[in-house]
Amino acid sequence: MSGIKAYGVAIPKRRIDATAIWDVWKNVSKDILEKMGMKERTVTGPDEDPISLGVDAAKRCLKQAGVNPETLDGLIFCSETNPYQTKSAASVIQDILGLRHDVFATDVQASARSGFDGIRIAKSLIDGGSAEQVLVIASDCLNQYMAPGHVYEYAAAAGAAALLISKEGCIAEIDGMTFASEDKANWFRLSGDRYMQLGAGFVGYISNWGLMDSLKQSWKAYADKYGVTPASFEHYALPQGTVVQAFMSSGAIGCDPYAALPYVVSEQTGDMGSAQVLISMCSILDLIDDASVKVGVVGYGWGDGSCVMGLTTTDHIGSVPNRPVVMPLLEQKEMIDYGMALKYEKKIDRAQKGFSSYY
Repeated sequence: MSGIKAYGVAIPKRRIDATAIWDVWKNVSKDILEKMGMKERTVTGPDEDPISLGVDAAKRCLKQAGVNPETLDGLIFCSETNPYQTKSAASVIQDILGLRHDVFATDVQASARSGFDGIRIAKSLIDGGSAEQVLVIASDCLNQYMAPGHVYEYAAAAGAAALLISKEGCIAEIDGMTFASEDKANWFRLSGDRYMQLGAGFVGYISNWGLMDSLKQSWKAYADKYGVTPASFEHYALPQGTVVQAFMSSGAIGCDPYAALPYVVSEQTGDMGSAQVLISMCSILDLIDDASVKVGVVGYGWGDGSCVMGLTTTDHIGSVPNRPVVMPLLEQKEMIDYGMALKYEKKIDRAQKGFSSYY
């Protein structure tokens, strides 16, 4: 059975406190930040974007696996903030990592569910015999596409996760995946738009109606197909753009929220888009040393739909090198002010041409 052979994560070290943003805009009641679990978020530096973060996560993943990049058969780059509108980012990463030129390299550009879509494609390629090892990268920089003063600026962040999908030496087998796809006008960005737009409200059920409705469908499909209950999984990685979304997600599928809360990282990182739930999943794998542990991974993409993926750890999990992956990156941080965040996130417009590079 195919599954996860290794994983890697990239989280920008620069962070901004949510109150530093609030001090400038005061566009929500301050207690909303605490109620929704928005404490701080990541800020990309001048040399960071979805591609560079994806490369960092991929290098850590391949190092953990002890795999030569030339042995890979595929690379799938998943993002909703791909820097290119008409060019593949996967081909750029392919060259950076030193993969063969005959590998299957492609992009999945849609929503925060993109990473799960990439895993499904990789699993299908491997199970069908077209590939033996496929690298899936989920990477986003929502922070660079959220307008200054928008209420979601408190949460929009950046991060990347990389998973090596294989049949051999898996640390966690993929028991199954189910999807529920439908059009919901939550987050979207039209061609030519600088910033993302929100098609619903910000707090409460209004901002999460698609999340709640869709998770009920994909969870029911998984439970019916594989004969499981919410109690079948010991640990959960749930949608968590804000901490409150993890509570709402647990209510939608009926699981114990405390099976997921220890692995909710968004209070420290903000919403990392397609990488968010997968990084939470990696934080779970960081802590498991025993085989036969069941992990439920639930994803949702605003304006796209949801997915449920079940994992079972194998005997290889206890011997995985270079762990833990997530916690050291969460602890390594540099706090910056709002002005510096605007600069690094390229939200301060400058003249395209000038007499000098100094003014």
